[in-house]
This record gives sequence, C-alpha cells and structure tokens, in this order.
Amino acid sequence: MAVERYETRVTEDVLVFEFVSIGPKGEILKRVIYQHVEDDLYNLAFGDATSDGFINDEIVTNNNDTSKVLATVAMTIFDFFTAHEGTIVLAKGSTHSRTRLYRRYLTQFLTQINQDFVLFSELYGEIKRFQKNMDYPSFSITKK
Repeated sequence: MAVERYETRVTEDVLVFEFVSIGPKGEILKRVIYQHVEDDLYNLAFGDATSDGFINDEIVTNNNDTSKVLATVAMTIFDFFTAHEGTIVLAKGSTHSRTRLYRRYLTQFLTQINQDFVLFSELYGEIKRFQKNMDYPSFSITKK
C-alpha cells in the first residue's frame, strides 16, 4: 500500500510494534500487540500504549491522523507474517463503530490486500471470504 504511515519499533519476537501518532493532541505512543490465542491463531490488539506494557483500545485519541495510524497498523502485518509463517490473524474493533471503521478501510484497500493476503470475515457463526458492503463483527487474515 502506497499510503503515508509512521515508522515503527518492533520487539525481537515480532509480536509487539510501537509508533508515535503526531497531531493536534500531541505525540501519542501507539502499540500493536499480536496475542497468541491457540495453535496458529493470533489476535491483533491495537490502541494507545499504557505504562504497564499493554494497550487501551477504548480511548478516542482524535489526533487527526486516522488514515496514517491505520496504515501503520496494517503494515505491521507484513512483518508479523514474515516472522510467523502459516498463522492467521484475527481482528475486531473494541466497539461496533471501530469495527465499521476498520471494515471501511479494508474495503478501500481490498484490491491491494488480495494481492498478498486472504481476508476472511465471520458472519452468523460462519467464516467466509470478505465481501464489500457486509456488516462483519470480525475479520481474519492470512498470507497467501
């Protein structure tokens, strides 16, 4: 994706990424954590970094850089899959409106996403390929 994004720092195990959001609210440390769930499944958790090493995924920062932040989070997936081949990443917003926001960005970049990844969604308990204009509660992605 040829979109503007922030530079990230990543842990040696390629499970935690950090970057700084810069905007009218100042510099805000963001963190992306890939949490092992079971077998080859990881959950992508993302939000403002907390002092205890975790994230706050419910805070609304409003730093006027949503596109840049989401592009940065999306780019961590490339590094994650390079280090953790054969895995599946699950993502879901902490609220319905955030999930809707993520779905909108996934739809916008679906052609580019489909070049390297397979994007799935869960609807009514069934996992299907992601389709535009559907109200999905969660998403999963794997490398082709």
